[in-house]
Amino acid sequence: MLYKEYLFGNSAVRYIETAEFGVGLSILPADIPVGNTDALICDSMVQARLRGAGDLVVYSLGVTMRNSTSVLLRIEEQTADESSVVTRLSDGAGNEYVHTLVYDARTGVFSVWVEYRNRSGREQVLESLQSFSLSGIGVPRGDAFSDIGMKFVRMTSAWSRECRVKEDEFCDLGFDKSWAQHGVRCERFGQLGSMPNRGWFPFAAVEGGGCVWAAMLEAPFSWQIELYKLRETCALSGGLADYEFGHWFKKIADGTSFSTHKAYIWVGRGSAQDACNAFVRFQDRRLLASGTLPESEQGMPVLFNEYCTTWGVPSEENILRILESIRNLPVEYFVIDAGWYKPDHCDWGAAMGDWNPSKPLFPHGIRAVADAIRQSGKKAGVWFEFEVAGCESEIYRREELFVTRDGIPLTTGARRFFDLRSGEVTACLTRKMCDFLRENGFEYIKIDYNDSIGMGVDGAESLGEGGRQVGEASIEWLARLKDSVPGIVIENCASGGSRIEPLRMSRVSMCSFSDAHECKEIPLVAANVSRVIPARQSQIWAVIREADTPARIVWSLTAAMFGRICLSGDVHKITAEQMQKISEGLEFYSAAKDIVASGDIADVFCNIRYYRDPKGCQIYKKISQDKRRMLVLAHFFEEPFGACETDIAGYRLVSAYTTLGYGAEGGILRLEPEEYSAGAFLLEKEEED
Repeated sequence: MLYKEYLFGNSAVRYIETAEFGVGLSILPADIPVGNTDALICDSMVQARLRGAGDLVVYSLGVTMRNSTSVLLRIEEQTADESSVVTRLSDGAGNEYVHTLVYDARTGVFSVWVEYRNRSGREQVLESLQSFSLSGIGVPRGDAFSDIGMKFVRMTSAWSRECRVKEDEFCDLGFDKSWAQHGVRCERFGQLGSMPNRGWFPFAAVEGGGCVWAAMLEAPFSWQIELYKLRETCALSGGLADYEFGHWFKKIADGTSFSTHKAYIWVGRGSAQDACNAFVRFQDRRLLASGTLPESEQGMPVLFNEYCTTWGVPSEENILRILESIRNLPVEYFVIDAGWYKPDHCDWGAAMGDWNPSKPLFPHGIRAVADAIRQSGKKAGVWFEFEVAGCESEIYRREELFVTRDGIPLTTGARRFFDLRSGEVTACLTRKMCDFLRENGFEYIKIDYNDSIGMGVDGAESLGEGGRQVGEASIEWLARLKDSVPGIVIENCASGGSRIEPLRMSRVSMCSFSDAHECKEIPLVAANVSRVIPARQSQIWAVIREADTPARIVWSLTAAMFGRICLSGDVHKITAEQMQKISEGLEFYSAAKDIVASGDIADVFCNIRYYRDPKGCQIYKKISQDKRRMLVLAHFFEEPFGACETDIAGYRLVSAYTTLGYGAEGGILRLEPEEYSAGAFLLEKEEED
């Protein structure tokens, strides 16, 4: 039975009371008529489980913790205005939930979160509390709904393979109805640990009938998303990984509460790509409005990071040589990467934790090099992996400072992880990192993180809760850094893009898109990442080598134009002609930067299946918010290419950065590709007669 209906933009939001599953939440495009809300077959919009609850649906154990008896709630109060709905629900026994839905009219994105309040008179144990749950998802067929032809869209992630789109039809997932409709179907996925973009990115979308229901999660630690189907329609929910999936439970004392992080939802006509554009616009607007971005970030300046020049052995000598080489390039940040603290007897990866600058590498002190960077007109940046210690550091032997599992320090390779909940660890890192940055004049920090703590750690009632607490402490360090060094630029790196997720990205200036430094597949990975974070935050390697041809330089610079250009490599060894080709690319980038920063992805043609044996091409189009300008980024790999032209109807070509032969006529951009050739093309709207 319909409890209340609201219209937000083009979305109809319905709160529906059910006899079996409490109160459901349905969001549909407003132009889809719903005569009988019972046909939506909704389940609870609050997916929670308290210890001792039973299952409302058989065949659920080991498959899902959704729809326990804890979700049998009634609405006690609901308030709404032009942009939000706040609903307080209760089970009648003192267990209350506050469900908040907030609408952003500029992007069509809903923010959703849930707070549990224990008013039961005794301690309760939460075994699951999801950030959101949408139900009644289906394609209208007459007076009912169906899932025929529907697809589930996700993004797989791995090292140097971030955010690759994966689509599955419902029937291929086994979601088509059985003859007697027995047995719940649930596709539960996510990741465990402190690298939220490992295995999967925290995103999912359901497409069908020309509509899409999409969600993206704030996820600093273990998370899950579930596609759930019991009858004709389905449900999509997600949030913190639960007891069954993520080893998480939390004790909630009487009179206290616990809130989830936010989920973001977009529902509308279109595809998963339309939802991604909306999510990226939402994140970008939020970032610009929050004051998080330092003033220096407003123009998306180009960076130089010396890692692919020195490979972990930066020094005063080689940095000064690089600075001289790039003096005429419009580079505004210079980042000293890993190894500045490296002792003679081991590599940079084993020496982290003591953070003492190397005297042999920096004979006049690291402050002198930071001063030289500033004197060259650039902000000085430095790399830290502050959450861990390497096995060759002195501090590594102080086991009481590190997280444990079953009482044993958690060790992976050469690393142990600091327990960021510890006051002693906080004091140590404040001295070794915050004071170091301030005293040496660094205005940029690259925070790296190269392994995960997995399912969790000791120090709380469950391993998952211990891990969640460490994840929250990691986020808190971002604010501590900003307080310590006002205006600091923070880069989020984790073996490249393994900690890309909306919460952390809302607290930093940018991220390393990937550890794809100079490989063939950079433009493929960069295009994938552009679907989920603002381009102004996606820092992409453009590594230049002494032997690079003009075509290779164009390839590298064009690949970095999906986001922020980060130069590296043999700039101190190249010719004047090679340097000129770099300058031309940066000049083109400057002219197209507004489209890079805030344009929508209009189309991505990519026929490449195997990234390490890439046969085909990728042609990527982005259009400015006012629709007056278009940017085309084209990369051709190995033959057969499969395409050598793209539709530009209504636009005229105004400039190009390429070694390709090309022509624009009759609304078509035609290209003359060779293997491993690329180009960037800037177009403007044709004036109507």
